[in-house]
Amino acid sequence: MTRKAIVGSLLAWGVLLFLVLANAGGEKDKPVLPSGPHVSCGDCHTCSTPTAEAPCLRRCPRFSRAIVAHSPEEGPSVVILDQLSDLYVPVIFPHKLHAEMAGMAEGCAACHHHSPAGHIPPCRECHGGPSNPENLSQPSLKGAYHRQCMNCHREWSHDTECSVCHARRTAEARIPEITDTTDIMGLLHPNIEEPDKRIYQTDYNGGTVVTFHHKEHIHLFGLGCVDCHHEESCERCHTTEERPVRVKTIEEHHKPCSSCHDMDRCGDCHAKEETAGFTHARTGWPLSRHHQSLDCRACHPARRKIGKLDRDCDACHSDWTTDTFKHAVTGLILDEMHGEMDCADCHVGRKFDQKPSCANCHDDGREYPESSPGKKG
Repeated sequence: MTRKAIVGSLLAWGVLLFLVLANAGGEKDKPVLPSGPHVSCGDCHTCSTPTAEAPCLRRCPRFSRAIVAHSPEEGPSVVILDQLSDLYVPVIFPHKLHAEMAGMAEGCAACHHHSPAGHIPPCRECHGGPSNPENLSQPSLKGAYHRQCMNCHREWSHDTECSVCHARRTAEARIPEITDTTDIMGLLHPNIEEPDKRIYQTDYNGGTVVTFHHKEHIHLFGLGCVDCHHEESCERCHTTEERPVRVKTIEEHHKPCSSCHDMDRCGDCHAKEETAGFTHARTGWPLSRHHQSLDCRACHPARRKIGKLDRDCDACHSDWTTDTFKHAVTGLILDEMHGEMDCADCHVGRKFDQKPSCANCHDDGREYPESSPGKKG
C-alpha cells in the first residue's frame, strides 16, 4: 500500500474508534445541557472580543429584569447568616445599611433581582441547590453570596479576606448581641464633609469651565447624596493607583444634572471662568424682603424638583383674609377703618407685590404712601 493509503486507513479507523468510545457509556454519559435562560455574550459585552484590559461591559442586564421594586423599609435591619454555623460563627449582615446604600446604585434589585410582588424570598430559595457549572445564571448559595459581597468589598475596601466576614468557630465564640441601633449597622455611609464647590474643566467650546456649587445644592435646594450619586460605584472614591477609576462618558456626567436641568441651556453651566453661586434674581424674579428669609421649600413643593412657579400672589396666598393675615408684619399697622376692609379693596386683583390703590374708595387723587391707611409699626 502507498503511504497515502495507509494514512487514510488509519484516519478511518481512528474516527470509528472515537465514535464507539463516545457511545460506550449510553444515555447517562451524555453531556447535560444548560437548563437556565439563554445568555449570549452580547447581553453583557458591547464588543465581540472582550479582554481583561478592555472588557467593554454593559450595565448588568439582570437589574432591568427585576419583577418588582422593593424599598429598604420592607426588609429587616439585620440578617444572621448561619448556614455554615458548624464551621464559622454566623455572619451578622447589616441588611438595612446595605439596602440604603444600594439606593446609590441599582436599589434592592442588586440582590433581589427576581422577587415576586408581595414576597421577598431569601437568597437560599433560589440559590439553595448545588452548584451547576453548566448554568451560570443560577449559582449555588455560596456562589451567590460571595459574588454579591466580594464585588463591592473589592471596590471599596480592597480586602476580600475570608476573615472580614467569617470567624472560625471556637468553644468561646458567641453570636454578639446588637444593642445599639445608632451605630454603623443602623446608619448610611459614614458622614463625609461635603465640598463647597467643584470646578470642572471641559472640552466644550461654548464654555470650558463648569462650577458646581456642591454645598449649595445640599443646603439650599435640599438634595440628598443619593439624588445625584445613584448608579455610582464605590470605586469612584475607594480606588488605588493600581486600579484606576473608569472615566465617565459625557452622557454619564450629564445624567445626574439633567433630571433637574433638562430644559436649561448649555451656557447656564458652561462658562469661560468660575461662576458665583445662586441668586433668585438670576431667574428673573428678584425676591422681595418678605420672601428673602424663606426656605426654598416654603414656596416650592417638597419631593418635587424646583421649577418655575405662578407669579400671581393668589397662587400661594389665596387664603389671606383680614382674619388670617396680620398686616402689621408688613411694617404698617392699619387703622380701625382700613383694618375691616377686604384685601382686594386696596390691593387690586390681590396683587400684593404691587403698590396699593386708593381709587376704589377715594376719588380725590390720593395715593399711597403719601396718604397712609395706618401707621408704621
